[in-house]
Amino acid sequence: MENIPSIDNSTNIKKILRCAFDLTDLEVSILLMLPIDGLRVKEIYQKLKKDRTTIQKSLKNLLDKGLIFRESKCCVQGKRGRYFVYKPIEREEIRKKVLSNIDKWYEGLQESVKSI
Repeated sequence: MENIPSIDNSTNIKKILRCAFDLTDLEVSILLMLPIDGLRVKEIYQKLKKDRTTIQKSLKNLLDKGLIFRESKCCVQGKRGRYFVYKPIEREEIRKKVLSNIDKWYEGLQESVKSI
């Protein structure tokens, strides 16, 4: 067991999220930067200095994987329209999803090893 690396925090959390959910580095960055009260697309792309379309694709993937959700908000008084605020699911739910994915991966690995 000496070849198994130890897990230190921030860098490995990013690696775990990438692996557990098949995320890109950008998707992990977005997930980890979203505050509980959420951000608009404009705020995200301004902070990350990435193209708006790229941010929207990443948000869609995070939405599809159930790691974030969005709320529709009305524009400021006097303006028409709506905008979305993207928020992360609760950290405990993310932990549960990670552990569930690790369990599924482990079960699949066990089956593969049995066939050797």
